Amino acid sequence: MKPTLMKTALAAAILLAPVPAFAQAAAGAVPNAFDRPAQSATPQARPAPAAPAPTGAAQAPDIARSEEALRAVIAAAQGTGFDYSDFTTNLGTQIRQQEAQVIPLIKGFGAIKTVQYVRQEGEAQMFKVTFDNQVTEWMIGFDADDKIAALLFRPAES
Repeated sequence: MKPTLMKTALAAAILLAPVPAFAQAAAGAVPNAFDRPAQSATPQARPAPAAPAPTGAAQAPDIARSEEALRAVIAAAQGTGFDYSDFTTNLGTQIRQQEAQVIPLIKGFGAIKTVQYVRQEGEAQMFKVTFDNQVTEWMIGFDADDKIAALLFRPAES
């Protein structure tokens, strides 16, 4: 990957992160937006389940819903632009501020080849998305109203 593309992609991950990552970036440190996904949840985020997350078929609906929403966000970015009604007000505002940089970046990734579920990170789901021109990791999380409250992406680690 070209160094410029990697820096831009990493910046996009930070720029799409909710406010705590912005505060860290403003302080002079460039955080890895994935380091603390629990902090990226908005105050309205659903509480964590009391028991460990179920495995197998019982877990499938949340993963399927997250994957469907992620595919829709990527398709929108590569098409006519984001549908801001899918996002919380806070996240929508943050994405609007970076839309001019983020949309060309996502379009440059090319077509989606595969979307693979990786794991749950706090209240968010992590996916590995392989495009024609880039392999990335994405995290997506929802608030209690089923709006996207966290959306992060970065180049996949080798």
